[in-house]
Amino acid sequence: MSFAMSKMCDLCGKGYQKGNLVPRGIGNRVTNRAIIKKKANLRSKRLNIDGTSIRAKLCSSCLKRLKFEQRKIDASKAAE
Repeated sequence: MSFAMSKMCDLCGKGYQKGNLVPRGIGNRVTNRAIIKKKANLRSKRLNIDGTSIRAKLCSSCLKRLKFEQRKIDASKAAE
């Protein structure tokens, strides 16, 4: 039994974005149009949730948000 690895963020669900690649030739003439996929910047991270360690794929913006929230929690604990 095999599972397909998803290329989406486990937290926010961000996947790929579809776009058009429109290269210009001589002057402003369009030469070869192509549809491109811009992939999300995913990182594999181990998270400790309720004492259990899980591995999750997170995009860089979610990692940044988690880091900011962790700093906020640590600062509030230090203030007490």
